[in-house]
Amino acid sequence: MKFKDAVGHAIKLLLTLAVFVAIFAEFGGGVVEVSPAGLRAGTIWEQANPEMPGIVGKLKARVKGTALPVARVPLAAAEVCTVAAGAQVFARTLDGGVVPVRALRHCREDALAVAFGEASEDAPIALDALGDRAWLRRQGFQLVPMDARELWREVTSVRAGTFVPWFLFAISVKLVGIFANIYRWQVLLRGQGLAFSFRWLASSYFVGRYFGIVTPSTMGLDGWRLYDTIRATRKPVECTTALAVERLIGLVGLLAVILVFMPFASLEGRSLAELVRAMAVPLGAGAAFTVLLLLRPSAFSWMVRLMPHPKLRAFFASAIESATAYSANRGALVVALGCAFFGQVTTMFMYFGNAMALGVENVTMAQVLYASAIMTLGTFLAPSASGEGVRELVFVALLGGHTTAAKAFLIGHLGFWIEKLPLSLPGLWPLLRAPEAYKRVTMEDLKALKDEVAAG
Repeated sequence: MKFKDAVGHAIKLLLTLAVFVAIFAEFGGGVVEVSPAGLRAGTIWEQANPEMPGIVGKLKARVKGTALPVARVPLAAAEVCTVAAGAQVFARTLDGGVVPVRALRHCREDALAVAFGEASEDAPIALDALGDRAWLRRQGFQLVPMDARELWREVTSVRAGTFVPWFLFAISVKLVGIFANIYRWQVLLRGQGLAFSFRWLASSYFVGRYFGIVTPSTMGLDGWRLYDTIRATRKPVECTTALAVERLIGLVGLLAVILVFMPFASLEGRSLAELVRAMAVPLGAGAAFTVLLLLRPSAFSWMVRLMPHPKLRAFFASAIESATAYSANRGALVVALGCAFFGQVTTMFMYFGNAMALGVENVTMAQVLYASAIMTLGTFLAPSASGEGVRELVFVALLGGHTTAAKAFLIGHLGFWIEKLPLSLPGLWPLLRAPEAYKRVTMEDLKALKDEVAAG
């Protein structure tokens, strides 16, 4: 492995670890003193104003000179626990300040019930038993407003009778999507004049998924598939072209599902959702441009010299060259586009199955599906190890206002384990049945094979 590649993998790993530290680590927490009388009367509570727009709405208001609504509004004590399940709750302290608090820490059976009788979290007591002083748990800075206890409570509250069938549904629907991706790969290889059986490609695909778990630094899914097809055909150009076009088509499928589900998600007020909605035109233009590039690549060759950076020019030229190989075989492109769209939809329904398995309430199917598509785009853009950290943050950012942060976190995190265990470990079986030399492959082997074929 080159030093540059090693540094890149190390950076991704460090960023992933940093995200998880920021998710679970809290800075500036502790307890704050409040008025016992105000606590019992329920006059100290506030919540973020539901009428406050997200980041895009705030920017528009500033540009137009429109006044924004007040940041916080009073919150009745009877509604504290309900609101806290999906949004931040604030409390007025004894010195007159307003701070965010972990209201759920003071709830019992969805009702506000306990506080601390001294500046310690070790002895919660009933509100009616409070003396002359009272403290609440302050919410410090944290990417996801939850702690391990809240996460564990959500995990232990899952009912097996609900979880098991929906978990199996999530695995099954994603498996169907994987088979669609394998068929897309077969169609594109066939467009290059390379004939592989579906069974052979399926075995190679799952071996690649297995390598993606155990050797992420040297051999992922795409690296293995490239090696395997070049090894079998001795045609590196055609195999590389098919894989490059597959990635372009996958991007089109992802952008298409985002645009299709965008009008139905109803995630107004969530900053990330508003930001993506504001990018609807660029996303649509990007999808349309990529489709035209695939169908008529020669029409864009003049744009190569307009690229400002040599690497960008090389990438764009490579994309045009790869797409040109299918300019006379548009039927293969259409079938591959359909498979890409279908594959993205199955991934979205996998996460919907996760939400149902966890018993998530107050979210719609469209919201979960749309959040899943945005999550996939996030893992595509943000540097991370296998998308970990990114997927959880996206789900919390989009669904956190409709369900608890812990449940939104688990929807995304469960998808990671489905992808990596039941849908990747089976790749070990065809690998064990293969010759010994087939099992010790690295990216250096792939590069050597490509150089050998090119020299010949």
